[in-house]
Amino acid sequence: MRSTGPIALRQFASSSRNRALAGTAHSFDQAGARRLIERDVDRARNFASATNHFIIEEPGRQYRVTDLQAPLLVIHGTADPLFPIEHGLALARIVAGATMVRLEGGGHELYEADWDTIIAAIIGHTDRHPT
Repeated sequence: MRSTGPIALRQFASSSRNRALAGTAHSFDQAGARRLIERDVDRARNFASATNHFIIEEPGRQYRVTDLQAPLLVIHGTADPLFPIEHGLALARIVAGATMVRLEGGGHELYEADWDTIIAAIIGHTDRHPT
């Protein structure tokens, strides 16, 4: 059964405002973006889980990414309007041994056209770091 989810997030999903998450490499798929946002709302156990992107900026919520022990794979769109590519580059630079994969023209969304690149990056990363 579909959860009711936060009304504001569902309204955003139905509006053309979700285009703000798009990059430049692919044509914008309004219906696909709406479905993706609705799936995020439905899978989130609570509203905070679906909207936690800015938690790192909250006072007292600073995390030390340099303490990460797991091998890190950063996959980031070069045209992400929410978090510019510099965000991903900084993360990959700060975490020792991190791997950076750029999605040229990619925004803050995942397009099926990029899945081969993303899947290959994940498989390669897990092959290099099997534990």
